[in-house]
Amino acid sequence: MEAILLPRRDVLILLAFLAIHPCPSHASAGTEGASFLDIPVGAGPAAMGSAYAALATNAYAPTSNPGGLGFLKGPELAAQHLSYIQSVRYEHFGLVTPLGHDPSTHRGLGISIQDLGTGDIARTDVTNGVPVTGLGNFSSRWSAFNLSYGQTATDRLSLGVTGKMIHATIDDVSADAYAMDVGSLYKWNENLSLAATITNVGTKLKFLEEGDNLPMAAHAGLAYRWTPQWLISMEGVYPRTGMGSFHIGGQWQPAQVFSIRVGYKTDTVNGLNALAGLTTGFGLHVWGQELAYAWTPYGELGSAQYFSLLVHFGTTSDNRRNLIQIPHAKEPRVALGDKRFIDELEIER
Repeated sequence: MEAILLPRRDVLILLAFLAIHPCPSHASAGTEGASFLDIPVGAGPAAMGSAYAALATNAYAPTSNPGGLGFLKGPELAAQHLSYIQSVRYEHFGLVTPLGHDPSTHRGLGISIQDLGTGDIARTDVTNGVPVTGLGNFSSRWSAFNLSYGQTATDRLSLGVTGKMIHATIDDVSADAYAMDVGSLYKWNENLSLAATITNVGTKLKFLEEGDNLPMAAHAGLAYRWTPQWLISMEGVYPRTGMGSFHIGGQWQPAQVFSIRVGYKTDTVNGLNALAGLTTGFGLHVWGQELAYAWTPYGELGSAQYFSLLVHFGTTSDNRRNLIQIPHAKEPRVALGDKRFIDELEIER
């Protein structure tokens, strides 16, 4: 097959189109800029079908739902590497921490960085109808720098906001945009949580002559812990352009050190087979820390593989427990003579 060589400007335009549509799920959603913001962050959220808005009470809150920052239990760090379609890679780093010691209002602050880049792409041109090669390489890069804040409005409801500065470069062309997310998280009870967010409300991202709208969307989700081992989450996504979609995910944790996750997204199957909506992965949990993996297929385009780390600073009673628990463990038996001796000591005291 002969290579298709385009003039330099046409290559830039083509790359810009591909970059603002890095995920096949948005191929029918119209022209949008910075659609990399819709790629899920973290192997855990990705494996559960991106249905995570009602679960984001950790270091994924700044990108999934800033409303969850009001329910932080301690400082946390999140880091991710994603091997995306073809040679595209996607990195994420986030840090969150509770603020203050007010017993009536819980506050949380978060910062995060999202960075997507392509590998080297051969630069080509055409002069008088003759292909010209040997012009070197170029690449593209898309980044978002986020600052998030959230606090509880009641003991069950938390509200939050994320401000974003978005920067993109394609070869020697660059563009900037500014956006915000707003989110809420409501804990109906210990097992059921509800969430609502509006994401990517902001300015246009302008390359060359025209600007593109950001991928603004409304999200509504819920998460239900059926038993200590079983968790299910669901989320509806309603974008400004294109069709709405439904995300669902589940987690089974047979032991405290291991969890299996699976999910499905209806938006990813546009133009692909039904398998493209499947997501799956697992998590390893050691002393309160999590190392996670996720796999998401995209049909003939290939697949994406996530590797992420979620670190909780400080220790809690949960983290100090044995790695593998035996439910309903009985108290150690005390010999009758030892029991009488202990009783006598108590009487003497």
